[in-house]
Amino acid sequence: MTLKSGIEMKIIHRWMILIFLSSFSNMLNLNDKVSADNIEQGRKIYSQVCFNCHGPKLNGGIGPALNDNYWRHGSSPEAILNAISKGIPETEMIAFENVYSESDRIALRDFILSEQEGMREVLRSVYPVSYFKGKRFKPELFKSVESESQKPLPENVFYFDRSKEGILLGNAKLYIKEAGNYQFVVRPIGRTSIYLNEKEVHYSDAKINKKDSVNLSFELTKGVHDIVIMHEEKVTHSYRFHAVLKNKKGLTIDLCGRSLEGNVPRIIKPGVEAKVARKWIAGLPPRTLLCVLPNKVIVAYNPVDGKVLKAWHTAEINQTPSLADRSAKASALKGIAMTEFSSGVPDSDSVQFKYYESMGEMVTIVSTINGVDKVVTIAPKGAQSFSLSIK
Repeated sequence: MTLKSGIEMKIIHRWMILIFLSSFSNMLNLNDKVSADNIEQGRKIYSQVCFNCHGPKLNGGIGPALNDNYWRHGSSPEAILNAISKGIPETEMIAFENVYSESDRIALRDFILSEQEGMREVLRSVYPVSYFKGKRFKPELFKSVESESQKPLPENVFYFDRSKEGILLGNAKLYIKEAGNYQFVVRPIGRTSIYLNEKEVHYSDAKINKKDSVNLSFELTKGVHDIVIMHEEKVTHSYRFHAVLKNKKGLTIDLCGRSLEGNVPRIIKPGVEAKVARKWIAGLPPRTLLCVLPNKVIVAYNPVDGKVLKAWHTAEINQTPSLADRSAKASALKGIAMTEFSSGVPDSDSVQFKYYESMGEMVTIVSTINGVDKVVTIAPKGAQSFSLSIK
């Protein structure tokens, strides 16, 4: 065996690096493709099953919305996959580990994550004030002292307990759906530092000259980013910290909010356009579509068999419970029951529900009836009734 010269060894070394980089690049491209395939497979599964409870656009129904900030059972990839696999006790969310393969459940999880925007996996820690006096906030500074409390916030926005003195350290994942130029807008109260992907992008202190403040604009790619928020202010009856993330197109992502514990139930009233509410009403099947029409008529339509179950005029829905309980109990429908109305699809017909849409003053429900796609239209009729047509 002969020894290679120094020049030859350098050439071989560079050649090996090029081979590795080429393989690594191909591997990244493959993973990107697999990820895209996963999301598309998850979208397909969602549109076949999950939309019945969580809405066609993940905006909620019988089950909670899957694209808003509030995640009672956790918003991490692990928590979402566990909810899909194991289900949620005492709710209609069944365990899908005996229905779908692990790869399909992961694909469904990846699709749901791809639809997120804003902060997720929010963890609020509170630290003693004395240690931080005269020190500029930096994430590594918090490693030198023990926190007084730590709390995951299911609202996925930061808020403070009343009359609580302390330094906030907030850690979260920031989901961005639209790449672009962004900047933080922070109310100038107390002092605040924000790090994004381990880089300081904002620092403000109401007690120092504004010239010493930092408030950078920056480019964000579509995907998941790490965000750390540090804040202190003089304690009154409650904290007044307020911060949002904005882009050049006007999109605003809230970073602060309020606790939803004890939130007052929301009333769903008819508006100028029709809407479909997916709320659990005692005495009605769980898949019922509550078609809320502009003339204050609410029609309970069962998509399983195409039947109109009940109808009310001068009606509204008291959405019980509040958002904090995430559809764990029945809502209440108040109105005057109608005794005469169209019954819907004939008993002899076979019905396979596909999807629904709100279109102006009417609701359209697409189903396969006796093997043919049909559109059921529910529209207001007069002041206290409705019409139903099948075409």
